Amino acid sequence: MDSFSEIKACYEAGRVMPGLAYRSPDVYEAEVERIFRSGWISVTCGQNVPNSGDLFPVRIAGRSLFVTRDGEDQVRVYYNLCRHRGARLVDEPCHARSGHITCPYHGWTFGVDGQLKSAPHFYRGTEKTALDPEDQDRLGLFPVRSAVWRDIVFVDFSGDAKPFEDFIRPLTDRLVHWTESELRPLCTDEYEIQANWKFAAENFIDIYHLPVLHSQIGGGFRGALLAEDIEVSEGIVGVVMPGGYGGYGDGGDATELSLPRFSGLGEDEQLRLEVFSIFPNTLMLVEPNFAQVIVLRPQSAGVTSETFANYTVSDASQVDSLAAEREEMRRSSLEVNDQDAKLLAGLQLARSMDVGGETETVEAWDTTNRRFQRNWARKLLAAP
Repeated sequence: MDSFSEIKACYEAGRVMPGLAYRSPDVYEAEVERIFRSGWISVTCGQNVPNSGDLFPVRIAGRSLFVTRDGEDQVRVYYNLCRHRGARLVDEPCHARSGHITCPYHGWTFGVDGQLKSAPHFYRGTEKTALDPEDQDRLGLFPVRSAVWRDIVFVDFSGDAKPFEDFIRPLTDRLVHWTESELRPLCTDEYEIQANWKFAAENFIDIYHLPVLHSQIGGGFRGALLAEDIEVSEGIVGVVMPGGYGGYGDGGDATELSLPRFSGLGEDEQLRLEVFSIFPNTLMLVEPNFAQVIVLRPQSAGVTSETFANYTVSDASQVDSLAAEREEMRRSSLEVNDQDAKLLAGLQLARSMDVGGETETVEAWDTTNRRFQRNWARKLLAAP
């Protein structure tokens, strides 16, 4: 039985995905083509390009891109290659001096608006030095269809996915009290996870592991036992913890920190915590005074690059007197992610074995993970 037949058999029988779904190079190449190049995916967060002229290269779905911010504070995404001979333009995060990006191969220079600005001796054999407007427009950078939502940068390689606003509207409506305009960047860090991207996505929406792997959060199983599985729309699934982690009063909940909360929260949302998977690769957490985003960029069947971004709430969270609280928020979030990264590396070695397909999920805890797996399998198998 080939890989896809085995996945199809597991899908139709309602079983967990086989180990090869997380290790097979063939499966990885298929999901890159059928999932990551066919609709909206995230690539990083706006925190990584805070100023006009900032450049942040990313590689995802076999495509090399860079993200920048132009002079009008608009985030833009381009293919990371020169329009002349295709040389790579941006090797590492940096700042474009005077908003110009110069190709290291032949010296062509582009603006962060994508337009070709200059090219040495473009009209060789003439005294002409200025580029004709039609050449400037014709030879600009290749843009990628993109959108920014809650500071997350999304792209659509296909060019024909539904409008982003329609795609994300169900979650936008749900998070109306966790106001986007109140988000303030806290920190962003880059990780390389030695695991399949699906393991990272499944782990994020696994509430069962929180009291065990991240016991420092506090509350034991109190918060997890009250968790509710939700399906916001096709491809957007999550888990709600109405009372947070359950450690309020024990010194464990982030809500006990004196950082300000979202201003529009209702009485029943003062402790509420919600986590979401926006299929395929966007993970989001909202708390009363905090938000977190993880963008997963699969590099191979067993390696995933990750943008790990955190946010506080409102200008009131930025005052000097709350510096210690902000630093503690950052430290504790990184501690949790480091624990997850280590666990995921071990999961890759163990669960991706053939016998891993004989493991079982339990209805009491794994409903959201089942939804994620079945959605993945359905999209993988739907394409020829």
